[in-house]
Amino acid sequence: MGKNTSMDTEVMIEVKGLWKGFGGYWVLQGVDFSIREGEIFVVMGRSGVGKSVLLKNLIGLMKPDRGEIYYKGLEISSASPAEWKNIRKEFAVVFQHSALFDSLDVEGNVAFGLRRMTDLSEDEIKARVRECLAMVDLEGIEHLKISELSGGMQKRVAIARAIALNPRVIFYDEPTTGLDPIMSAVITRLVKRMNTEIHSTSFIITHDLKLAFNSATTIAMLHDGKIIEVGTPEKIKASENPIVKKFVEGIPD
Repeated sequence: MGKNTSMDTEVMIEVKGLWKGFGGYWVLQGVDFSIREGEIFVVMGRSGVGKSVLLKNLIGLMKPDRGEIYYKGLEISSASPAEWKNIRKEFAVVFQHSALFDSLDVEGNVAFGLRRMTDLSEDEIKARVRECLAMVDLEGIEHLKISELSGGMQKRVAIARAIALNPRVIFYDEPTTGLDPIMSAVITRLVKRMNTEIHSTSFIITHDLKLAFNSATTIAMLHDGKIIEVGTPEKIKASENPIVKKFVEGIPD
């Protein structure tokens, strides 16, 4: 893993010239962007443009073929498994399909990381679980099974689990997929609340325009493996780039 760079300390994540390919096909083709502390940074784009591959590179599930990823000035794209174990203590991921454990109840799911990665007593863990569930407006459901929860409740439990360890960065993988418009709006509000209440930085991949425009501080448009435009929601809405304009207006090719 590389040494600290002289980059601005306010930058939490910086991606430089990221390439990733499979079988001779380049999914990511020189991606560059930076995320500042406290931002809600949204990468949006159509299905199949490389959003999930980008996310997996950022959280260490894949290694880039070329390019570098920095976290707080530290180059992490070449980190060893042992180094990634420490890095991941500051990261949390809310997966697209929640990735909750059916064999555990709600409390067991939210407490999973606390029991594995902290020295908290059982009473302290239970108190933290209640606190996190209250933050996502799900008080009193600790002993319900995952199968008893609606899709929206499962997503909120996944967020509660993500915030339990007070992460510095929360990564969201298509957080509103499969949810009705009302629950999508609830999740959008929660994303913004979590960013403020636990003082985190958020990275979201999505094709949900409402989520992007209503939560982001910065939006990056990914198309054919490249970032083609970055800006505030207002800038993206007003973009004259024909690809961005078609996506925002829902116009098919």
